[in-house]
Amino acid sequence: MTFETVNLIFMCMGIAFSVLLFYRFRKLPQANNDQNLPTVSIIIPARNEEENLQLLLKDLQSQLVKPLEIICVNDDSSDQTAKVAQSFGATLISLADKPEGWTGKTWACQNGADRSSGSLLLFLDADVRLGKDGLSRLLQAYQDCKCTISVQPFHITRKFYEQLSLVFNLVQIAANGTTLPWKTSIGVHGPVLLISKSDYDKIGGHASVRECVVEDMAFGQKLKEKQLPYQLFMGDEDVSYRMYPGGLRSLVQGWVKNFAVGAAKTSFPAFFMVFFWIGSMANVPFYLADAIANNKQPMIIAYGVLYPLWVIVLSVLARKIGRFRQLPIIFFPVLIVGFIVIFFISLVSKILGLPVRWKGRVVIGEDKP
Repeated sequence: MTFETVNLIFMCMGIAFSVLLFYRFRKLPQANNDQNLPTVSIIIPARNEEENLQLLLKDLQSQLVKPLEIICVNDDSSDQTAKVAQSFGATLISLADKPEGWTGKTWACQNGADRSSGSLLLFLDADVRLGKDGLSRLLQAYQDCKCTISVQPFHITRKFYEQLSLVFNLVQIAANGTTLPWKTSIGVHGPVLLISKSDYDKIGGHASVRECVVEDMAFGQKLKEKQLPYQLFMGDEDVSYRMYPGGLRSLVQGWVKNFAVGAAKTSFPAFFMVFFWIGSMANVPFYLADAIANNKQPMIIAYGVLYPLWVIVLSVLARKIGRFRQLPIIFFPVLIVGFIVIFFISLVSKILGLPVRWKGRVVIGEDKP
């Protein structure tokens, strides 16, 4: 068997793994207008989120189902986050100095939970957006599952640099097990987490993951340790977010912060499939260019078929997870290069313990479970 034949098999395996990695996109159920819903406290940790926060609070005002309370935890912001929260009548908790051994988000979430009085706690990142049925659908999912639920929001993009998140989003979703055919995952999704107060207390709340930079993965592990089930869902227009509107630098910092830690905790089967998936996608344009340069007609035809096939696969997946432009998908090698560069920076930062800045703070050293 020639190298070219083996290589083509490898390329085809990557496409085949797309079916397994993205087998199902479980959506939130539609609400049935049940009036006997549990009380829910919404907790929003916010650091320098004045623009995002007012959008989310407007969304919460228009919900068909009203929460018991909305608690905004101002995590030592230098902007108008606190004033925005107060202007919408939310309960405001202002934190100045976080204790040693805590990350900013875990400290904010724990303080919000300590002040809450609802039977359910809904933790929302400030960049999340909810349609008018968003809260009712989240509560309906909780009623149906009878356990903690978490949602990966639908990713809204507007600027060209935001298209770089496509491959990261897909790898993150697959590696976490959200879309795999078997029920396994390495954690919850941090932006949207709905949990009962009793289950929250059983695992020790966010205090149990106080040192973790990527707290959502550690939080899921704590639930597993206590044998408390949880279910993962994919968002749509009713539960969405725009991750990095602040520019390319914020996108790089955000993914650098998240990715090497996540890769280290991914299960071997998921890691193996993701590896082949990325490898196939990255190698197809490389070998197509090589075949054209060396006038290898059979290989030009073979890779010439695989390239548009990858465009189709990415186009279908992109529509399921967010609003991404078609042009960058057509030129997906650019997205792959961006992914590889950012992942390499993340890996080197993780191995060497280099400082990574995020929201005006420096994250240093290893993430601890």
